[in-house]
Amino acid sequence: MYEREQLEVWALRRAEEIVLREGVGLMQAAQWLDKKMTVRTSKQLRNAICNSLLEAMALPKLPSPPEQNLSQPRIDIGA
Repeated sequence: MYEREQLEVWALRRAEEIVLREGVGLMQAAQWLDKKMTVRTSKQLRNAICNSLLEAMALPKLPSPPEQNLSQPRIDIGA
């Protein structure tokens, strides 16, 4: 479980970096009604998100959580 927690921490930190860097720029461009800057910063935000997803895909695979048996016994009401 420790590896999964590390991945979650990495993802949260990465998301925070993206929001602080590219998200704030996009917000400011929108507030200033600067169309060119809004387009440029939205592309930067999109690229940062894509790059972080590619980075996450390159991380070592974590084992899947164990499958839980969620099936419940069937009850026949009409019989």
